[in-house]
Amino acid sequence: MLKTGPNTLAYGSFQFAFSNIPAATFSVLSATNLLLPTTNWTFLGAVSELSPGQFRFIDPQATNSPARFYRVRSP
Repeated sequence: MLKTGPNTLAYGSFQFAFSNIPAATFSVLSATNLLLPTTNWTFLGAVSELSPGQFRFIDPQATNSPARFYRVRSP
């Protein structure tokens, strides 16, 4: 999985993009403590496939957390 372009958007949301096999499904979890067990991470939602094999996730709630970690998972 190749990650590209993590950044903060003008209105405070955080986005990241990556490539993988087309039509794969992914979801995103977040936590403020990287060491928490995965079961304690918060489910944020599904990752969008913009074009075959190109995925992007935008977290509009990022403005509410000064430090946030993200984990991408596939079923």
